[in-house]
Amino acid sequence: MEFENAIEFREAITNYCVRTGRDVRLTKNNAKKMGARCSANKCPFYIWASYHRGQGNLVVKTLIPVHNCGRLETLKKMRAAWIAKTYHIKFKVNPYLRCREIVETIWTEHGIRVSLWMALKARRKAQNLILGEYREQYSLLYRYAEEIKRSNPRNTIKFKLNNNVFERLYICFDAIKKGFLAGCRRFFGIDGCFLKGPFGGQLLVAVRRDGNNQMYPIAWACVEVEDTNSWGCFLQLLADDLDTHDGRGYTIMSDQQKGLLKAISIVWPAAETRVCARHVYCNFRQVYGGGLEYRRDFWKIAKSTTMNDFNANMELFKAIKVEEGDDLLKRNHTKWIRAFFTSQSECDCIDNNMNEVFNAYILSSRHKPIITMLEDIRESLMERLHKKRDFIANKDILICPRIQKRLEKAKLDARGWLAFWDGHFSYGVREGATQVRYAVSFLDRTCSCNAWQLSGVPCNHAVTAIWKAMEHPEHYVSHWYSKETYLKAYLFPLEPLNGPQQWPTSMYEPIEAPGCKKLQNRPTVKRKPSVGENVQDNIKLSKKGLPHKCSNCGEVGHNKRKCSMPLKVPNGPPVAKKTATTPTQSTQTETTTSQAETGVLVAPKQKKQAKGKQPMYVNAQQGFAPMHNKGVGVYTYPNGFQRQAM
Repeated sequence: MEFENAIEFREAITNYCVRTGRDVRLTKNNAKKMGARCSANKCPFYIWASYHRGQGNLVVKTLIPVHNCGRLETLKKMRAAWIAKTYHIKFKVNPYLRCREIVETIWTEHGIRVSLWMALKARRKAQNLILGEYREQYSLLYRYAEEIKRSNPRNTIKFKLNNNVFERLYICFDAIKKGFLAGCRRFFGIDGCFLKGPFGGQLLVAVRRDGNNQMYPIAWACVEVEDTNSWGCFLQLLADDLDTHDGRGYTIMSDQQKGLLKAISIVWPAAETRVCARHVYCNFRQVYGGGLEYRRDFWKIAKSTTMNDFNANMELFKAIKVEEGDDLLKRNHTKWIRAFFTSQSECDCIDNNMNEVFNAYILSSRHKPIITMLEDIRESLMERLHKKRDFIANKDILICPRIQKRLEKAKLDARGWLAFWDGHFSYGVREGATQVRYAVSFLDRTCSCNAWQLSGVPCNHAVTAIWKAMEHPEHYVSHWYSKETYLKAYLFPLEPLNGPQQWPTSMYEPIEAPGCKKLQNRPTVKRKPSVGENVQDNIKLSKKGLPHKCSNCGEVGHNKRKCSMPLKVPNGPPVAKKTATTPTQSTQTETTTSQAETGVLVAPKQKKQAKGKQPMYVNAQQGFAPMHNKGVGVYTYPNGFQRQAM
């Protein structure tokens, strides 16, 4: 048996101790001679290794592998460094692993008990090891960029450094950029999510909708903080990649992040901007509370496609809630109500769910080192591109499945509608015998309800007119939803990359990692759910996240303890509680007399007797007498009276 050096010998001894449950101590510990003996008294186990000149390593020359001692539950050789190294992968997945979970894992796998303090020290050592890996990957960023450029020179990857310290990183692959320009509407959403590594930061991303209304990321960037400067830099680089100067013809959806709207107005001044209606509703609900009525009225207003529908729905809302209606009009209502949208993007989306889908898509990668995270994103998209392409290519369809499903709903809603042709390219549509009428034009592909123009999919009124013309509604769906256009978006493959061992060398000095941002107390790694989100109990509705209503002033947002108004004085004095009546002395005397006449033994309620003292019982004729036990289960009194034990 040979060991390369003393370090390897000591590691082998520690692993042996953990595997066998014996505590072995080192009797000799230097670079040339190593000896170890079992710590148990008179246990024969012994090992001796020394330096061998001919081989240049430690060779075991004496070994007695026999124990006469028992297995131990606690070992001195079980150190924090060994735990951190052994469970390195587990700590890498979750750097804030609970100490009690660490203790339970070691006991389950090895049958050895460790203290919570030992688990805490092991977690700290593991975090330091992981931190070293995070720092090392920042130094490889230049080589990673060279590899991306080698795979395709038209790929975009740019850095921003501050005295050679990492600040920002932007990536846009040529295959994804070509797919967006060839087969997607000029509509995308932008959002940011937090990175969960030791250096913090945020990941900004632009996500568009493909022909099947599914997410397709365009570009992403790692930045230090989310503000006007970082958003402006990201949008400027994105504009350069998409070859647009002012954003004309584009529609951008956002969540009103810090500094984002200002950055859009500077970099993309001619683009149409929209705001996520779901975030507007969450902010509105925090102030005025929720409820089914609020939610129904809000979404009815947000989904209004014409100004007449918007005004009618708003008047109904303000007739009951005047203050709430006025406040709703102050929340950038032209950016989240469909009636104010243009039809240039042929997308009637009023939420930013595609970005939320992408954030959940990369959730498991956001705590990893920077290059590992970027590679996870690239490889997942590499697989996604060809899977989505093959899924649609193998189907015999004209339009994408989700669009077909929406069109089928419009066909169902078209029942009961009548169409009247004007002899050219227009139709009048009426709902049965009512006065509800709409005008449909085949030449412009428009409907007076404005739904066809906004979405690019025929509404129920247009479907009625198309059926009147003896044609198929699928032929009037926008070309952005066709199978042919969809395949153009997924036509370009994403090139594979080599591993770090084959990356080209860089002439630049290695990039340094940014400062480690350590939060106070226990840092939060989970996203805070929005109002009304994450109802976990399926039986009882939770009140977590709902707004509080003060019982003192009636305002929403605080409770009685934090109310600034003077507390209300209760009406009238407090009512005294009714007490139970006690029996009179004459009643007690009569009861005692009747018991004495009958000779019934009475055991009054007594306090708990001290240990070693005999309990006292009452006899009607002789009064108190101690209890004597002359048989099993039989109590005998001084007057000879016996009583069966209970």
